[in-house]
Amino acid sequence: MDELCECLENRMTSKVAASCCRTLILLPNKGPAELALAVHLLPRLLSFLANPSDVEGLDESRTVIAHSLASLVPTLPQLAQKLTAMELVVPTLLARASKEGPETYKETAARLLELASADQSAFRGVVSGMTAAQRAFMENIIKAGGVAQERGQDVYRRDEGGEPSIALKMNFGG
Repeated sequence: MDELCECLENRMTSKVAASCCRTLILLPNKGPAELALAVHLLPRLLSFLANPSDVEGLDESRTVIAHSLASLVPTLPQLAQKLTAMELVVPTLLARASKEGPETYKETAARLLELASADQSAFRGVVSGMTAAQRAFMENIIKAGGVAQERGQDVYRRDEGGEPSIALKMNFGG
């Protein structure tokens, strides 16, 4: 596992290592062995995203890892595991976007909306624990990413009560 994670930082092996990591953390049967793999890989993958190295050519690998982490959350068997994973993944995605800049906003917006749709209550919990600056930054990423408009969705979609739905609501304030 350690050698696999080291390969993420090498331009020549990074894409293959990212695909292997994706396969390992998204194994369908979440028994003790699969969860142990995910627990071992998760800190390294979060660090890989949040602290990008100076090595050129790792962008595609970071994209694969970001998508994999967002895809992991809904596959976890227990609500507490989903909440904990979301509490780790959302700030990591935001840290990556702040360090790598606007070229990652579209992808980050897509991952954030995936997480919001995977478990709205957990996503709300994570957002409510953020500072006002963090919520504003996340809102800017989603707006700049233009994911909802690109998909032809109404960003302020209303439910029966006239309230915006959480998954696409742009005001993340408490």
